[in-house]
Amino acid sequence: MLTASFAKPTGLFDNFFNKFVTYVTAGDHCHSEFVFSFDIEEARIVFRQLNQSKLEESVDSYEEDGQVHLCIFVLWGLTTSYRFLRKRSNNPFYKFPNSQQFSTIEMNLTRDHELKVLSFLLDQTNKPYDYLGALTYFVPFRNRELSYNSYFCSQLMVTALQHVDRFKDVNAAGVTPNKLYTMLKA
Repeated sequence: MLTASFAKPTGLFDNFFNKFVTYVTAGDHCHSEFVFSFDIEEARIVFRQLNQSKLEESVDSYEEDGQVHLCIFVLWGLTTSYRFLRKRSNNPFYKFPNSQQFSTIEMNLTRDHELKVLSFLLDQTNKPYDYLGALTYFVPFRNRELSYNSYFCSQLMVTALQHVDRFKDVNAAGVTPNKLYTMLKA
């Protein structure tokens, strides 16, 4: 299952910058990321199919109640990356999204489309954060692309969804977490 997760400027994201972002982008969210949830055997198969031996080897370490949750994200100052989440983690960065700090939307994608999105996202790991794009999202100076050299959070998500024919006519470089949340809720 694929879930789109949208952070509110509370808890881990409680700072002036994130509150400013929610104000400027006219919504409740300052960050967005994807969470893939698999049962343990399914995770092994998926990671093997995608030639992700490092992820496949990590499955047993991150299994919780027969499930594995993989989050793909990019944060200000970091590169595009992934982390495993747990529902009972004490560290908020590794905790599965809860309703107090996050809004979530379950994506209605076929299994093949989920794998295509995941494969694209994993191919984008280690790409830098797009500071200029995040600060100038409202200026249409970048064209719609199938991939970018750098990303901000919602841009990464929209670009991934475009690989499965979602939001094909949308310029991902102009989509904020709040705009993406509205687009997915529609």
